Amino acid sequence: MAHVNTLFSIIAEAVPSPQPKPPSTSLKRLPGLRLALLAGLLLFLANPPFTLWPLAWVAVVPLIISVSRATRWRQALWRGYLFGWAFLGPTWYWTGLTIAGVTHSGIVGALAWFMLTLILALYYGLWGAMTWWVSRRVTGHWRFVAPAALWVLVEWLRTIGSVTMPWAQLSYSQYHFLPVLQIAEFTGAYGVSFLILLLNAALAYHWMNRDDPASRKPVLRVLALVALVSLFGAIRLAIPDAGQPLVVAAMQGNFKSNDARESTDQDFRTFASLTREALSASPRPALYVWGESASPRDALTDYSTFNFLRTLANRAQAPVLVGSRLLEVRYEKGRRVEIESNAAVLFPSDKSKPSRYNKQQLVPYGEFIPLRGLIPSQFEEPLAIPRNDVTPGSETTLLRFQDPQVGTVALGPFICYESMYPAYARAMTRQGANLLVTQSNDDWFQSEAAMEQHVAAVVLRAVETRREIVRSTTTGVTCFIDARGNVLTRAPLDTKAVLKQTVRLRDGLTLYVRLGDWFVLACAVLLATALWKHRAQPPTGGAA
Repeated sequence: MAHVNTLFSIIAEAVPSPQPKPPSTSLKRLPGLRLALLAGLLLFLANPPFTLWPLAWVAVVPLIISVSRATRWRQALWRGYLFGWAFLGPTWYWTGLTIAGVTHSGIVGALAWFMLTLILALYYGLWGAMTWWVSRRVTGHWRFVAPAALWVLVEWLRTIGSVTMPWAQLSYSQYHFLPVLQIAEFTGAYGVSFLILLLNAALAYHWMNRDDPASRKPVLRVLALVALVSLFGAIRLAIPDAGQPLVVAAMQGNFKSNDARESTDQDFRTFASLTREALSASPRPALYVWGESASPRDALTDYSTFNFLRTLANRAQAPVLVGSRLLEVRYEKGRRVEIESNAAVLFPSDKSKPSRYNKQQLVPYGEFIPLRGLIPSQFEEPLAIPRNDVTPGSETTLLRFQDPQVGTVALGPFICYESMYPAYARAMTRQGANLLVTQSNDDWFQSEAAMEQHVAAVVLRAVETRREIVRSTTTGVTCFIDARGNVLTRAPLDTKAVLKQTVRLRDGLTLYVRLGDWFVLACAVLLATALWKHRAQPPTGGAA
């Protein structure tokens, strides 16, 4: 028997034991990709049209786990990029409908949606790669603070430049959860995004280290921070509004963008009938606000339009603010040059000279064509590409008028797409605006979800500046938003409507208005501090 055992030992040493076959690379990566796609879909559901806003507080957890388990930065970038597709693609599906409505081509619309998502999902790919790289160089609480700080930096980058689209920022998903939004008066919307991502990161850190009881502490601390912020918000919401009252009428003419306007006279009748409706019941409005491009023709150079609007303001005994495309003809070196601008024009009630503000942040491909020179001329007509770009305004301009009851009213207008960029409302407020006004033409979207997503951003602008906002549109959503982010009243979509509301003229400047994007800089400092503190430590690896 001993000889048999010896023989088996010799055979065992001579014949190598079978080794388990390593999983293929594709199977190894698949769970990480699934997590990234799941995170994107969850964050999509947190935004309109579904508006399941509590999901935002956990939606990014799968993405953080996926990125942390990546073996290389390229893998983390790819997972973040796929998350961007799963989130942005369905969130702004309407971009394809918008372009298709303009070009009358479903193929062009689908291509526009594809290219937009193809490019802008890269921001989340960048976040994934940076988070992977930083997470291997920091330890402790920095492992969940760093992803939140990086998220803020990426959201800020999405607002830089003329060809950006900072749609569906993380904070905008919370526009129904007002207590947590109130910190935006200090940090801007970025502080809300930071807080949401901080909880996501703490939960992800706990899940990846769930065998360690100490991993619960970061979650409890972040939950306590969220509770404190919400408590502050609840107290802030309970403070009554202050400021001089002013009755404003927001006018929704139900002018359709993709249909030919019936006639100038028909538009004038709409203006007149809705104004009579506003005057038919007390109190009388002290200001009338019409949407972007509500004027059927150039409000300043077309004689009939100019005369009608000036007379309308005089008969209503209140200023009329109207959106208009303006066309100015200049001659440069003997050549006729047409300059078109998208403007807000204020007609005083005393028939004095109107004042105007020219939109500064133009919509790429909607109001100007980036890299126009690279597009072959034979493609311009089939793609319905306009011959001339809209010219952007060069400065922030307040529109002022005197009211016999409250004195000077300083309107801070920002037009449509500018509401997605905090800098415009902040600049208006810093220059002395005591009431913000945003005019929009959201009929181009052909989507109620897009209209609601647009309103979500305006809510943050109100809290950041602590100014009440009058939002007037052509077809919706026309509404009033108070300085705490409450949507006070709103008109039904796709109808002619008049909304009257007593707003409060407010002064004083919030910390965010005074200091601007200081919180973004603070996040950059946090990251630099974390990396400097751990500079002597070798990078730590993570599970694939």
